[in-house]
Amino acid sequence: MADQDPQEVARLRYRLYVEALQARMPQAQFSLLMEAIRLWAAHGGGTARLRFDTEEEKELFTPEVQQELLNLLGLLGAMQPGHEDRADHVVAQLGDGEHTRGAMSLVPPDVAADPDQLRALRDRIDAQQHQRSLDQQEVEGIARASGMPAAEDGA
Repeated sequence: MADQDPQEVARLRYRLYVEALQARMPQAQFSLLMEAIRLWAAHGGGTARLRFDTEEEKELFTPEVQQELLNLLGLLGAMQPGHEDRADHVVAQLGDGEHTRGAMSLVPPDVAADPDQLRALRDRIDAQQHQRSLDQQEVEGIARASGMPAAEDGA
């Protein structure tokens, strides 16, 4: 395997992981997971905010499905030249912050083993979530002042 293309190895690893997920995951959850990956890739990757159309979709997007989403994103990231190590990243459960619940992140194994780094990561995610909430409130206030319906009004 030493003379194989690292990106090809990453692609094969991803494919094998997806096949294993399909075999062990309920079909509805697997379909939702693959749709999330498809949409993420179609929009160029990066940060994504998921919105679900139905209560059923919300129920299907369990912490286990979220963890598998992060695993798949790591395997996809490993396909990028110079980022092959992302395939070895692990999902770290970060817990609850003041503004975030059940936070988790894909991190290198050494970070996953360091409680101080995990706490700092959770605090950073928590601060970002707080800022997003403040920004959303401001946008909704501007929308209301402009006579536009706010997001909670169904816009």
